[in-house]
Amino acid sequence: MNTVQIVRRDADHPLTGPEVENVVALVSAAAEHDGGSALSEQFRLSLRAGESEGVTHLLADAADGALVGYAQVRDGSADEPPSTELVVAPRSRRVGIGTALLDATPAGARVWSHLPGAAGDGAAAFAAARGLHPVRSLHVMGRSLVEGPAWPPAAVPDGLVVRCFEPGRDEDAWVAVNAAAFAHHPEQGSLTRADLEQRMGQPWFDPAGFILVCPRDAPDQIAAFHWTKVDPPDGTVGEVYVVGVSPDRQGSGLGRSVTVLGLDHLAGRGLTDVVLYVDEENTAAVHTYTRLGFTDREVHRQFARSEPELP
Repeated sequence: MNTVQIVRRDADHPLTGPEVENVVALVSAAAEHDGGSALSEQFRLSLRAGESEGVTHLLADAADGALVGYAQVRDGSADEPPSTELVVAPRSRRVGIGTALLDATPAGARVWSHLPGAAGDGAAAFAAARGLHPVRSLHVMGRSLVEGPAWPPAAVPDGLVVRCFEPGRDEDAWVAVNAAAFAHHPEQGSLTRADLEQRMGQPWFDPAGFILVCPRDAPDQIAAFHWTKVDPPDGTVGEVYVVGVSPDRQGSGLGRSVTVLGLDHLAGRGLTDVVLYVDEENTAAVHTYTRLGFTDREVHRQFARSEPELP
């Protein structure tokens, strides 16, 4: 293996501005090479912000000081293990840098692969060769907004009204209903108001595409929501970013209705395609999306180290 030094950045030794810029450049170059980013949205946001609360950044420096790899470790929520995502510069692969980064992560950390196609196959082979096995799958589904089966009209139950998210009014109510709706989801259910505001500060944020369904007689309560996303804002592809239904409203078909409201909004913007991310274990959501014409396009996987066999 080529000589490489792993530099750790955390709350005691935060990332510097130049380090952030170098890692962002490495991640961007790798994404162009691989056809997709090795880092998910939350990891990219944390990198650009230089976050250190519950986050560890690992930088792999070559002997000449050049940055050749990066990994981020995020503390798990509740009883969840830490989560890791890593990337190696395209010209520096297959010489042990990925292994060095992996060895520097906590033993119980789980590792995500978000890469598509051949790059994803290579990531899976890397994981298998190091004793990691898949434990979770995240499906990327999509459909055309201009062709294919038509989706049904939105049917909002009596007593509920549809409105858009209002910054300065709805933040706390949304955080609460999101946490309740995703209580068993290790990432989505743990979002805080700071996480929400971080996303509200992104160029793609558009309150008009953040759709809320509220009781007519209690308009500050949120029964369900569909947060859509268009990134880049001038692009042609939309995203079903998050769909959530308050637990006391689940099973009523409201999830499907609010999903359709978002599809109508994205189609009304003149977009041609839409994608979404959904956990394989969320069979109800997968069923809903399939009935609305979505099909699988990619599968992202999370890997864990094998448990040692008992004697």
